[in-house]
Amino acid sequence: MSRHKASRQLPAVTVGAKVLYMRLLKYAGRYWLVFAASILALVIFSATNTGFLATIKLVTDEGFVSRDSDKLSLLPLMLFGLLALRAFSGFVSNYAMRWVARHVVEDLRLDAFRRLMALPVPFFDAQSAGVIASKLTYDTEQMSGASTKVAMSAVRDTLTVIGMIGYMLYLDWRLTLIFTVMAPVMALYLKRMTPKLRTAGRAVQQSMGGMTQILEEAVAGQRIVKIFSGADYEFKRFSQTVGKNRQMQIRLARISGFNTVVVELLAAIALGLVVFYAVGRFSAGEFAAFIGALLMLIAPIKNLTSLNEELQVGLAAAQSVFGLIDTKVEVNEGSMQLGRAKGELVFRGVGLRYESSKRPALNNLSFSIQPGEKVALVGRSGGGKTTLINLLPRFYEFQEGEILLDGVDIRAMPLETLRQQFALVSQDVILFNDTVFNNIAYGMLRNASEAEVIAAAKAAHAWEFIQQLPDGLQNQIGDRGVRLSGGQRQRLAIARAILKDAPILLLDEATSALDTESEQHVQAALDELMRNRTTLVIAHRLSTIENADRILVMEQGNIIESGSHAELMQLGEHYAKLYRKQFH
Repeated sequence: MSRHKASRQLPAVTVGAKVLYMRLLKYAGRYWLVFAASILALVIFSATNTGFLATIKLVTDEGFVSRDSDKLSLLPLMLFGLLALRAFSGFVSNYAMRWVARHVVEDLRLDAFRRLMALPVPFFDAQSAGVIASKLTYDTEQMSGASTKVAMSAVRDTLTVIGMIGYMLYLDWRLTLIFTVMAPVMALYLKRMTPKLRTAGRAVQQSMGGMTQILEEAVAGQRIVKIFSGADYEFKRFSQTVGKNRQMQIRLARISGFNTVVVELLAAIALGLVVFYAVGRFSAGEFAAFIGALLMLIAPIKNLTSLNEELQVGLAAAQSVFGLIDTKVEVNEGSMQLGRAKGELVFRGVGLRYESSKRPALNNLSFSIQPGEKVALVGRSGGGKTTLINLLPRFYEFQEGEILLDGVDIRAMPLETLRQQFALVSQDVILFNDTVFNNIAYGMLRNASEAEVIAAAKAAHAWEFIQQLPDGLQNQIGDRGVRLSGGQRQRLAIARAILKDAPILLLDEATSALDTESEQHVQAALDELMRNRTTLVIAHRLSTIENADRILVMEQGNIIESGSHAELMQLGEHYAKLYRKQFH
């Protein structure tokens, strides 16, 4: 099915920033108690800023100007208590928000992964593993910043700004107006810059997904890279993507940095006007407090400005991750339960066309398979053999006709019930970076005993090499079984199918990676396993399916011949020509 795979991105869906952010905040809302404690601590933290300025005014007027001895001893204690409260509230707010942030990241990753496991096979055909991995790693981290850090900074800095402006109004409302005139100018400028920040943030995420994709492909395909001297080519691909990421990050920094410059220039103008107006009108304490308030306003306003950058990046990431979470899952509307199937299969007018294909992959197929019958599918590549097998466990949904299992439409059964009836061994052996035991006793087989696993390994002629491994059944096999030979990997996959003991076997070139001796042993084990079980076998080595009850020859999605080996050889048409071509 790899020919249908493309590393295209998920279609971008424009979603309102408010909708995205409210959905994101719901994740933080799951931990509302800790989140509320952090917000309360932030309120206290912000209040201490105003309290600090009031104390500075008192210290200046009473301590340095009036020199009131009664108050001099209290002023240091007031400052200490205020700063201690500020430090404690700052710690509580930061720790609580970080705690919430990590839980939000965990929940986002779990929700995205849970949805990922329920998506149909065509989704994975169309998506790069690297891009998907980037969504669950990099993008979720960006989202946590938007849901918690942004909220924390927004509350803290907004309250600080309100407190400072309130105190400035208390000192001199006319002078405060000089500063507040600048606020609409800042707001208008930031509003115009927001779309640019969001676009730049989305470009950064896409470049991160591209980097992850190239890295994953280069690592997984190291043998091909080396044998075809592809290191320079892969380096060029990677360097281009890294360069694009650098450019996008610098563009993001340039926009954000320029925002800061504009805010500081506007603040500088306001500060100059304040100094010009205040000289001769304020006491020393009032002037110190007012200038202190004005200076303390610059930092939170700068933070709120840079916050816009983080918010837009986080929202771009939210659109990416929620796009994955909102992807439609496999159609699973069946409710009819089925015990162990007898194994009768009926195809009635089944047709399937891939989105990317000009002609049908399967064209009006109608045939039946009796319980316990062994049916082989042969023909040239692209004839529809693997597609046909993939329809049975509903990896793909056919558009025409129906498939019956023991007289029941397979779409009327829940997917879990349907797939329990099948065991699959494909030519692309799928193993996991785990122990031999866990690869054989995988998924629904995880409760199998060691004796059952050993029996399955022996039946697949895998026990002999498993015993030679340093840790036997508990030996780690590496990424995709890289520490094993091709034949050993194939035999583990066969052992897994044997252990499942399903009534229907799907064998897609199940012995393709074995040497002649191993193939004879495994073929004997498979023959034993196939007894009294319905079996569909795809084979390019026609010698392995001579004993099949029936052979279906497929060409461009159609069945062009059907019969036993002897009958088809006597017919002397397509199958006979394929057979003679292999042995002459």
